[in-house]
Order: sequence, then structure tokens, then C-alpha cells
Amino acid sequence: MTKTLSLRLITAALALINFAVSMPVEAQTRQAIIRYDSVHHPVVGLHGMVVSQNDLASDIGRDILAQGGNAVDAAVAMGFALAVTLPRAGNLGGSGFMLVHLAESGETVSLDYRSMAPLASDPALFVDEAGEVDWDALTHGAKAAAVPGTVAGLHMAWKRWGAMPWKDLVEPARRLAAEGIVVSHDLHFALSEGEVTMGQFPSSASVYMRPDGSAWQPGERLVQEDLAWSLAQIAEHGADAFYQGALAERIVAAFQADGGLMTLKDLAGYTVRERPNIATDYRGYRVYSMPLVSAGGMTLLQMLNMLNGFDVAALGAGSVRSLHLLAEVMKRAAANRRTWLGDPDFVDVPVDAYISAETGQAMAADIDMTAAAAVEAVKPWPLGKTESHDTTHYSVMDSHGNAVSNTYTLGHSFGSSWVANGTGILFDNQMRNYSYRDGPDHPNALVPGKRMLSTMTPTIVLDQEGKAFLVTGTPGGSYIINVILQVLVNVIDHDMNIAEATHRPRIYQGWRWPQLGLEPGFSPDVITALDALGHPTRIERTMGSVQSILRANGQFHGAADPRRPNAAARGLMFPPANPDKQTAPAQTP
Repeated sequence: MTKTLSLRLITAALALINFAVSMPVEAQTRQAIIRYDSVHHPVVGLHGMVVSQNDLASDIGRDILAQGGNAVDAAVAMGFALAVTLPRAGNLGGSGFMLVHLAESGETVSLDYRSMAPLASDPALFVDEAGEVDWDALTHGAKAAAVPGTVAGLHMAWKRWGAMPWKDLVEPARRLAAEGIVVSHDLHFALSEGEVTMGQFPSSASVYMRPDGSAWQPGERLVQEDLAWSLAQIAEHGADAFYQGALAERIVAAFQADGGLMTLKDLAGYTVRERPNIATDYRGYRVYSMPLVSAGGMTLLQMLNMLNGFDVAALGAGSVRSLHLLAEVMKRAAANRRTWLGDPDFVDVPVDAYISAETGQAMAADIDMTAAAAVEAVKPWPLGKTESHDTTHYSVMDSHGNAVSNTYTLGHSFGSSWVANGTGILFDNQMRNYSYRDGPDHPNALVPGKRMLSTMTPTIVLDQEGKAFLVTGTPGGSYIINVILQVLVNVIDHDMNIAEATHRPRIYQGWRWPQLGLEPGFSPDVITALDALGHPTRIERTMGSVQSILRANGQFHGAADPRRPNAAARGLMFPPANPDKQTAPAQTP
């Protein structure tokens, strides 16, 4: 072929592309070879998708799917991997919540593996000499840690629904810890931020600091030998290693040496709870989210029920009226969340009333679309009876349509900043998440064996045929619930693709303060108009890190939130090996 002919062919092809892109969308769908009608593009997978806050963990999840593992297998492997690659939030010494949708039966299951207060817990242990709450003791060190549930939660999910051998799911994380990971700029930044708090504990500094006490630098290799040993124990003995084996003994010895509350009895007594599902209908979709002890799911469903009475699509995405409505819904739901909710094993919460359509409609009845309600005028709704940004979330869907939405946390960034010596495991600081200022009768007051309230909100949306349509979740402390609400509204009401729904700027209203938080990116005209409606606005840092999968037209569309570096969606483009294995029962180690 001559150069002239080649140039002509290239020119003709470019002309066709330019013509297609310039045509109306309706014409493009009939004629275009290539068309781009959005500036936001999700990652596409044909046989499955994983999305997480760390690219190495996403690679592992995708590889598990490719080997024939199902969504639960991939979720378990990613959970362990994130403990190595994202130490500020991924964890073995923390806790969380998992929603699992089973395509064959149509069942959705809610697993609560939230941390529990040690049996020796007492609010008096966290009072300083002046009689005030000792927030430092609740935040840093061994005494701040609650009994963690992550290992038990991942193991229970695998025992019930996993298809691959347990060791094969833990091994990728063990290998990363033993061989080391290359420190990214994001990990270096996080470690630098943690220098002061982790530097006070030799067991933490020996892992996450260089010999001179500085954070590991970008491009250096972080090897975690003790963590590799702990993962090897878990691979060999399952959850028993963590809760009653040699690893458990090493954990408890470290707690006792450093003034912690944890005992072998605490670890052996930990249980994962399967909770009754909660769901609501929104614009023809069935939205499942996490029940108590997560306050996030309850609050999300209540907000959707309030929005059901409004034509949100007609308001327009990002319009002043739309943002005003969302802010009014957020503040009303937050008032209830902060007042009525607690561990259902200790507190009688009227769940059905809380998430009913009638309650939502009644709460929304006094929303004024021309003026903001003052937060002090918004009171908790009578029902008849009476966290930190460094959580992480990941989502998985396999070729059969099984789905996992998992959110877990250490609490603050790097949790308590305390590593149990000889284990490489960072432990959470969830003891600070009880309500200490509101008296012993508050639903979230500290009681031994009780789980602390959480805002984690893993969510799965089913379509009109009962199939998994959207899997999503985010870190972000109290921001989580509002962030997930906006993603759902963007997808369902405003018909955005999942990448565009993820990238749009976000707002936050939390009721305790009058300010309406805005991410950077809103028009000055919008901000001025919101102020005029009675919303005192303030520009904040980015909100959340949503990791989502949307299934449509036989494809999996993944979106990793660009708000956190190194997040990644990985789609499976080829059929998995031994696809029938995805529905086979697992074997207990």
C-alpha cells in the first residue's frame, strides 16, 4: 500500500469520525462508527467488574474473577489486599459491613461485622483528671481499639458463598506483604501525615517509618514481614487464627503490654451478625442498604422516601432548586440519625416506622422550596419509640450477576495508630464512636459487648427484574450518606452514566451546623443563589471516594472516584476460567 493511499484512508476515517461526533445523538446511534456524547467515561467490562480505592487490590480482585472465582471470592481477596496496600483504611484490625446479592436466588444478605466494645470497657476509663472526655485515650493507642470483626466477616462470607479455596484468596495479600509494595506518592503522603501519631508507638514506627523516623519515600519498597506472618496464619487456619489461635495470643499479649482492654475472651466471643434486610422503592428501583448498627442505610432510605414526593428530574441536575431540596432532606434525616439509632441488640429501634414511605412523606411535607429551614428549627421526627474520612469501600460483580458491596474501616486514618507488636496489624480506634456527651441512656452509649453506631452505607440497587443494577459505597464519615444519595439521584433521576454521576461536585448538610458544605467546582452564581435561599455556604475539601459498578445492556460499567489517588476500576473482558466454579460450594480450611 502506498503512503498516499494510506494517508487518504486515514483522512477518510478521521472525517467519518468527525462527522459522527458532530451529528445529533439520535443519528449517531443509527450511523456512527465511533461516538462520544459524554466527557465522563466509565471502565467497561463484559464478564465482571471490581472497583476499589487501590489499583493493586483491584488487580487482585479482577484476577480472582478471571480464575473463576465469584463476586464473594474477589471481595474477600480484595479485603485482605487492602490491609497491605491501603493501611490507613484497609484492615485486619477493624470492622465493617457487607451486602451480598445472590443472582440465582434473588436474595440479598446483610452481614454486620462491626467492632464490639471489650468486656472490660467502662466510660470512666476515658475521663481525664478534669472530669472531661479523654479524647486522646479514645483516639490513639491500644486502649482506643475495639474488638475487630473484619477477619470474621470475610471468613463468614467465604464459608457461605465462596467458590475458591480460602488459601488462594489470602495468598495474594500475604505475597504483597512479604515481597513488599512500591510506595506511591499517595501512600507517602498518608504516612507523612501519620508520622506524629504512629511515631509514638515503636511497634508502628518499625513498620511504617524508616529507621530515621521519616515516612517511606515514593519509589521505595515497603515490606511488612510481621503482617505477612499474620496473613499466613489466617490462610492456614481461617478466622480461628485471629480469634483463638497463635495469632490471637500474640495480639492479646501486645494489648496487655501496652495498656489495652482486649482479652482472649473478647476475641473468642466475637460474632458476625446477619441482619434483617432494609430496602425501599425509588422510581421503580429497589434500593437495599445496610441495616443497624449502620445508621447510614437507615438514613439513606429515609432520604429517598422524602425525595419520592418531588419531581427531582424536572429540577435539573446541579440546579439551585435541586441542591436546595437535597440540603433540606439531608438536614431532616441527620436530625433523626443523631437521636434515635443504636445497636439493635441493645436498643429497641422502630425500623419499619423509620424507613416507611409514610414517615418520609410526613418529614418532607414542610420543605419550603423558596427558603432554607434553620437547623435549630429542625427537630428529630417522633417515631413512637425510641465518624473519620478514612474508611474505604469496594464493589464487585461477577459474570452471573452476583454482587458485593463492602465498606470497612479503622476509624481515623491508620485507626488508633497502634500496631500490635509482632503481628503487623493496625487496630482501629472505634471506642471513640460511642456517644459520651449525651448520657448513659443515649442509644449509642458505651456498654461492654455493644457495637458502636456507624455511617457506613454499602448499597445495592436492583432493577425492575430484581437483578443487580448498581453497586456502590464510599468512605467519608458522616459525609458518606449524603454522598451516596447524590450518586443515586444522579443515576436514577438525572440519567447520568456512572462516571458522570461520580465526578459531579457534591454538597453536605449535617444538621448540627447551619453551613451547607460545597465541594470546589460549583458556579459562583449557584453559590450566591444558595446563600440567598438561606443556606450559609462554605467551600470544603472533596467529599467521599465512591467506588461503583452499574450493569446495563449486558455490560459492567465501573467508576473509581478520582477524588482519591490510585483508585481503579478493573473490568473482565474475557470469560473466566471454569465459569461453573462461580456457583460451586467452598471448602472450609
